Amino acid sequence: MDFAALLEPLIRFFSEGIGKVIADVARALYAILYPANAEAAHPVPLPD
Repeated sequence: MDFAALLEPLIRFFSEGIGKVIADVARALYAILYPANAEAAHPVPLPD
């Protein structure tokens, strides 16, 4: 199975036109929802 032949049309779609717009919106949403500088998780103490 040639993965390059499978991925090439997908990469081309997301590189130009409406595919690029969709990819840019998805990247913006990801950056808003999952910021890189989010504070680290910490354990929450449970009541006894």
